[in-house]
Amino acid sequence: MRAILADIRKDDQRAGAVLDRIRSLMKRREVQRSLLDLSLLAGEVIALVRPEADSRKVRLALDPVSSLPPVRGDRVQLQQVLLNLLLNAMDAVNGSATDSHRVATVRVQAAGTQVEVAVSDTGHGIPMDKLAHVFEPFYSSKPNGLGMGLTISRSIIAAHGGRLWAENNEAGGATFTFTLTAANDLGGEGRRSKEEVVR
Repeated sequence: MRAILADIRKDDQRAGAVLDRIRSLMKRREVQRSLLDLSLLAGEVIALVRPEADSRKVRLALDPVSSLPPVRGDRVQLQQVLLNLLLNAMDAVNGSATDSHRVATVRVQAAGTQVEVAVSDTGHGIPMDKLAHVFEPFYSSKPNGLGMGLTISRSIIAAHGGRLWAENNEAGGATFTFTLTAANDLGGEGRRSKEEVVR
């Protein structure tokens, strides 16, 4: 019993330390919002994680849309969200029997007045009794996970005026989707020429 309590205390201290570091980073770094092309942003994140995907024999696919409206957001924070979702997708397909079934796909498309980014995997999906809890702090299906990645990601998207949610795919696996309002629907400041979009 003492050993169990000691482990719980260590995990609690470790989680507290991580939260303190996250808070200090967020305080030190001023949010810098600019016009962003989410298709290009997704391509940059995929290029960043491709070596890791290759080592895990996971195929990464990007399904972008041309002439996508820009969104206004913090480049680093949105990259962090996409990076977290892609790494989770790669974790989800680790148990797939064959290499051809280890696929993580990013789809970027316009959805009315919003831009939608969906990260899908071909894993086993999320158990229905767990689906409602995946964004809760400290909830994790990974043996060594802290359960903060999705919580932070949802907070970032919410701070951008968007929404992040998860659902299972009919053919297997899961999809995490977030939406952000297109900049040309944000009023005068959002109506700028394409040359001003950060690339």
